Amino acid sequence: MTHYLVAGDRLKDRLERSAEAAGCRLTWMAERSGAYDAVMFTGGAHRLTVGVIGLPAQQWVEQLDEYSVRLPGYVLMQLEVGCVEHRDEQLLVELEAITVKEA
Repeated sequence: MTHYLVAGDRLKDRLERSAEAAGCRLTWMAERSGAYDAVMFTGGAHRLTVGVIGLPAQQWVEQLDEYSVRLPGYVLMQLEVGCVEHRDEQLLVELEAITVKEA
């Protein structure tokens, strides 16, 4: 399995744990991970669409950034919240992340 796919799986796992600790539940709607090449490093680019269910969902989404989630073996260089849409009892959230394997 390539490093960016492993990083994507770990990112989803850690987001689920973070949401659960905040009293939310996640439902994955779509995910895409691919290689991310920069001048100084190679890593992974991740686009996730997730449904967030629970009363504190808005508060949990608002606190998400690259410092709020730790990925063993990887550095989370960027975590951005894109579109947030209210649908019935959940928030539909688009996330973009960049990960780099630790040396």
